[in-house]
Amino acid sequence: MRDQRNLPASVPPAQSARAVDPILCEIVKNGLMVAAQEAGIRAALSAGSTFVAQSAEVACSFFDAKMRLITQTDFAVLHSAALRFMLPEMLKDHPPETLVEGDVIICNDPFRGGIHPTDVAAIRPVFHEGRPVFYCGLMMIVSDLGGVSAGGLPATATECFHEGMMIPPSKLFSAGRLDTQLSRLICANSRTPRKVASDLEALAAGGNAASARLGELIARYGHDPLMTMIDELLDYSERLTRQGLLTIPDGIYRGEYAVENDGVDLDRPYPVQAVIAVNGSHMRIDFDGSAPQARGAINCTSSQSVGCVTYAVRCQLDPTIPMNEGFYRPLDMHFPAGSVVNCSYPAACNLRLATGQAIIDAIIKALAPVSPHCAMAAAATIHTVNVQGRFADGSIWSMLDVTMGAGGGRRGADGGDGLPFLMHGQAGWERNVEGYEWQYPVRIRRFALAPDTAGAGRWRGGVGLHKEIEFLSDALITLRATDRCERPPEGFNGGEAGTGAGWILNEGTPNECALPFKVTNYAVREGDVLTVRVPGSGGYGDPGERDPDAVARDIAEGLITSPLAGVSLTNG
Repeated sequence: MRDQRNLPASVPPAQSARAVDPILCEIVKNGLMVAAQEAGIRAALSAGSTFVAQSAEVACSFFDAKMRLITQTDFAVLHSAALRFMLPEMLKDHPPETLVEGDVIICNDPFRGGIHPTDVAAIRPVFHEGRPVFYCGLMMIVSDLGGVSAGGLPATATECFHEGMMIPPSKLFSAGRLDTQLSRLICANSRTPRKVASDLEALAAGGNAASARLGELIARYGHDPLMTMIDELLDYSERLTRQGLLTIPDGIYRGEYAVENDGVDLDRPYPVQAVIAVNGSHMRIDFDGSAPQARGAINCTSSQSVGCVTYAVRCQLDPTIPMNEGFYRPLDMHFPAGSVVNCSYPAACNLRLATGQAIIDAIIKALAPVSPHCAMAAAATIHTVNVQGRFADGSIWSMLDVTMGAGGGRRGADGGDGLPFLMHGQAGWERNVEGYEWQYPVRIRRFALAPDTAGAGRWRGGVGLHKEIEFLSDALITLRATDRCERPPEGFNGGEAGTGAGWILNEGTPNECALPFKVTNYAVREGDVLTVRVPGSGGYGDPGERDPDAVARDIAEGLITSPLAGVSLTNG
């Protein structure tokens, strides 16, 4: 049965601290984190996907035998949240007593804790004295699993079947041996079989690295003492989270942000409504009132929504709180079934970042009156280009290129210019241009900040980006402007919105044409040039209160070409 669950019920806080050495606990905490980071890096270095190998965008989380989150990487946090939901689903099909050393279970089903089909998770059990005592979970976006368009990211998908092959919890490795039949089946459904095979085996490689490091921690400290320290770390995170929530006044807070459309019904917005109830050290975040799920692919599964809520709530608290199960204990989340924040099978969801970003902005807006130091104008969302063509030998090549969005203006600081985060809460490092050009028949002719795109404000928004991609052979392109093109990123507290965005083919030539914000499998010819315009983000505060020196500096650096609205270089 397909199960799309909300966050597990919170558990009571720890009643008393344990008699453990706090310095040793800190060492163990960092040891766990470093092991998770190493596993993610090992997977990225082994990946066939150019996007993953260049960006190291691999999530890794560790869980104990009770399936409690004990640590996770500090990047790809949205994927890490999904791993927390996928583990119980995988163990439902493969119970712990049936597992042996060297098993690796994979799954990508969005309706069993996943995100969308191209994001594949792998779970590797870690054994001690013949039983699994830890589980290492990794997730990455693999190169291609079929679907309507390259990379399984069709911008106009209306059901999950358009987005690629869905894999139920399945053993890719049994006792360390690759299941060649399963591997062949997956590769037969991919446009890039060698790359996807490398991606899947890279997940297993990351799990092997994690298993070795966790084994070393057990050998150094002993299993039972190690678990005592882990229990204390979970309770420590809970205590810090509750202390942070106590600084927010009790009350009901509401925020809303709307996705402009789903790429299919172009005239219909999809509002995300967050109602936050704070009661002492407990917080409930309820999304009743959010739009029903869309026909297009902007839908979030509940696991993805949890990741977005997690990030937004952490923005209100001490950022050094260790990210583990203790953080979740004071939180209660509700995502109505059949909505854009908790879609039902067989909804399409590869554009879920549009709704995910709206979740984050709705929560930040809701809490801004009581947490003004954490308030932030709306950020830009990402533009994704998927390209499919053929090499001279007839084999298919498939390229994923993501141009990140700029950060919104904040109280006391301008937004990040062209900031390379995929969205709030993601790392999303920019890839090296040459890495694409030597693997694929493309040329990046321009990649720069785009002047006059930032929303004006006392603290302006982040400046957007301008990229030009020349195609050196005929190809099919799928373009996913996630959101905020016709309705640019909003300003906050008197700040102005950023600019809109879009795609232009052969700009400045007789063949110039603007393309839809979301388009699937559009044919381009050798020599065509795609211009990618990513929005600038919203500004914060009255533009008339901006420091004239900051305006002069922006002009000198080419970020704006004239003083911002309401500000001159001579006024105060």
